[in-house]
Amino acid sequence: MDSKGVSPMIATIVLIARVFAVAPILALSLASAPTPTQPFGGTFSLENVENGKDVIVIKHMGGDKAVEALIGTGSTPLARWRNLELRVDGVVKDNIFEFVSEGKLYTTTTQGTTYTLVVGDIVKVKLDSALREGSKVVLVWVPRNQALVEKEVPR
Repeated sequence: MDSKGVSPMIATIVLIARVFAVAPILALSLASAPTPTQPFGGTFSLENVENGKDVIVIKHMGGDKAVEALIGTGSTPLARWRNLELRVDGVVKDNIFEFVSEGKLYTTTTQGTTYTLVVGDIVKVKLDSALREGSKVVLVWVPRNQALVEKEVPR
């Protein structure tokens, strides 16, 4: 009898070759996939978000530590944002002139040193101009671009 088709042995070899060809591609794509990260679980408050005010007070109220939130400048301003950012109408404001961490008032910092904020810590930011009615103030966790707290200056 003269049958047409692929012999079972050749079909098995082709199937195994396909598996060996696809497996590395699948493994590479899984290994290069970004690892999921948890959202930041800290709670903050914004104070002095009022018309005519030029200092905003940020308080860490609870939850996760804000790891490496600030980085010291060794001069004026006292520190700059690292993993946190204060934005007023979309513009980063980083003239940090005072912060209290774990009960210690910082009046000087070491350039390049990072500072973690824990519950009870306070950061004061001096704005280059006073807030206006309708201005939007947002505190952002930079690694995830996550808005932690938003306030609008009342009209």
